[in-house]
Amino acid sequence: MSAYGQTKRHTYPKLGSFLKDARRRLRDDETGRIPSVADMAGQLDVTSGFVYLVEKGNRKPKNGDFGKWASVYGVRYVDLWKCLDWIPFDLVATLREEPEPTPADPFSQLTEEERTQILPFLDYVRWKITQQTAETSPRKDN
Repeated sequence: MSAYGQTKRHTYPKLGSFLKDARRRLRDDETGRIPSVADMAGQLDVTSGFVYLVEKGNRKPKNGDFGKWASVYGVRYVDLWKCLDWIPFDLVATLREEPEPTPADPFSQLTEEERTQILPFLDYVRWKITQQTAETSPRKDN
C-alpha cells in the first residue's frame, strides 16, 4: 500500500490499444465514420468514461463481460484474453491456433464476361514486362 492507503492499480496497455485499434477499424459502410467512444458505450451498456479508461489501458472489463466486448468491437474473444497474457481454463481445452488466412484470389470473383474483358489488358501487361526485361538485360555481342 502507498502512503495514503491506496493500492497501485494494474494497467492493461495491450488490451487498451487492441480495443482502440479494433474500434478504429469499425468504419460505417455508408459514411466512413469511426464509432465514437460514446457509441461503443451505448452498445455495451457502460459509461463513456469507462470505455475511455479501458481503451487507455487503465481499466479492464469484468471477466464475464469479455464476450460482449468482443462482439461489439468485432474481435475474437480469445484475442482479448491473449492481450492480458491469460486464458481462462474453460477456453484452454477449446483453443487451437488458427492457420493464417490465405489471400483470396481476386480473379476467382470475376464473371466469365469480366474475365474475357480483362484478358487483353493482362496480355498487354505481360508484353510490357517482357519488353522492360529485354531492355535491361545485357546484350551478347557476337
